[in-house]
Amino acid sequence: MNIRIMYHSRSGNTMKLAQAIGEALNVRPERIGKEKIAFSEPVDLLFIGDGIYFHKPHRKTRALIQKINPEIIKNAVAFGTYGNQSEIGDQLTNLLQEQHINVVSDPFTCKGDSPGTDNHGHPDETDLQNVRKFALDAISDLT
Repeated sequence: MNIRIMYHSRSGNTMKLAQAIGEALNVRPERIGKEKIAFSEPVDLLFIGDGIYFHKPHRKTRALIQKINPEIIKNAVAFGTYGNQSEIGDQLTNLLQEQHINVVSDPFTCKGDSPGTDNHGHPDETDLQNVRKFALDAISDLT
């Protein structure tokens, strides 16, 4: 099964989730905006994550999703972190569905350490355990 993990993270919160997913699935996460991302072969499951910035995913994540060919990405799932605006998972899911990409589960979201919030220390170990389980569940739903 070809699995890819892509994420954008300004503060490192979403990166922690991507790394935990990568550890659970033995897949190296790819950072959106830092690495050249290409889809040269079909992807069975794409994990895509971001934080939320002014009620939206980062522009680099939005641009990547808009360029995805739904014939290459068979299934996708969203994950993300938030300070006060918890709609990041739904925002990513909607963007994927607008591209006619099959979204196979509800998104995973959790608090991220953010100034002006009570989220200090998040994502914490419980959040990371939960996202690992989320990743394994998403894989088992496809098999």
